[in-house]
Amino acid sequence: MSKREKNLWQGIDPGARNALSARDYRTASFAQELSERGVDAGELVAADGKQGKNVGGHRKLAYITGTKYMLGPLTADSTGLSNPVTLVGATPGYKLAIVRDGTGKMAHVKFANISFPLNPDGTLSTVKDWPRASEVKEPWIPGVEVFARKVHAQRHRGFFGEFVRRDEGIRAQIGFWPKQWSAARMFANTAKGFHVHPPSIPENADAADWLRRVFIDESENCSLRRYDDEQWDVMFFLQGRVEMILCDSRVDFPRRVMRFFVDGDNHRSNNNVGIVVPPGVAHAIRAEGAEDVIMVYGTSTIFHPEFEGRIASEVEGAELPEGWRKFLSP
Repeated sequence: MSKREKNLWQGIDPGARNALSARDYRTASFAQELSERGVDAGELVAADGKQGKNVGGHRKLAYITGTKYMLGPLTADSTGLSNPVTLVGATPGYKLAIVRDGTGKMAHVKFANISFPLNPDGTLSTVKDWPRASEVKEPWIPGVEVFARKVHAQRHRGFFGEFVRRDEGIRAQIGFWPKQWSAARMFANTAKGFHVHPPSIPENADAADWLRRVFIDESENCSLRRYDDEQWDVMFFLQGRVEMILCDSRVDFPRRVMRFFVDGDNHRSNNNVGIVVPPGVAHAIRAEGAEDVIMVYGTSTIFHPEFEGRIASEVEGAELPEGWRKFLSP
């Protein structure tokens, strides 16, 4: 402790003081937050692995959903929006940013007309502090998709949320429509996974070379993907809040980890998203808080037990008390 810190705690018993430690509230880089502590799913929607396309036109910077930005004065005047605005999404192809001001008014604006993001204390950041596109691309697991969903409140009755339309959006772009839909309920304080599904490698092809071709070298050519022969997952959540953890386990791929938090439809927010998980990416889901989770997920193949590699853990089962186990043992 510094001298100032020691003086600050002089009224606390030394034994108790020695047991204390300060929590680290410093903001890490986007890449560190995504791989270590986790980010809100809404922050991934605008990024979606495509932020490296210089969507701002004049800056190779990462625009993060849920962050407050300043608009250029002319853009603010022409749209009637008041500064600052919150980035809530992007139009197809990331051509325009969708922003909302403090009154709830929304507009589509050019990324190039968005000025600096605000720091957590409300001050303007600098270009130096602005996350670069590479910070988003570097930790992103190739083949993973995170896309926004709109949940509509139906007053006095509940809510309504569309998932995906077969011929629109990300799902249509990658040409993946499930052959089987399933649902699952997770009790509070439980988890699912880790699970990993094996990639299908063509006969006589080298696994590492094939996977690099599909997910790196020709990632836009989705016709290479073997949806009929390997299990891809797409999922969303009707109830509860979850932490998703993804870990790239494909041969010769960098070990990337993505941790993010998703809200069920009963919690309307920017974190109402759908997630596509490719084979070879281990995935786990933890219920956050004291609420049960209800999820819906589709798979590119019908259920094949041999397609599921599990990393079993104690969190998936409720062990009998030790006294009971002794009583039941021979």
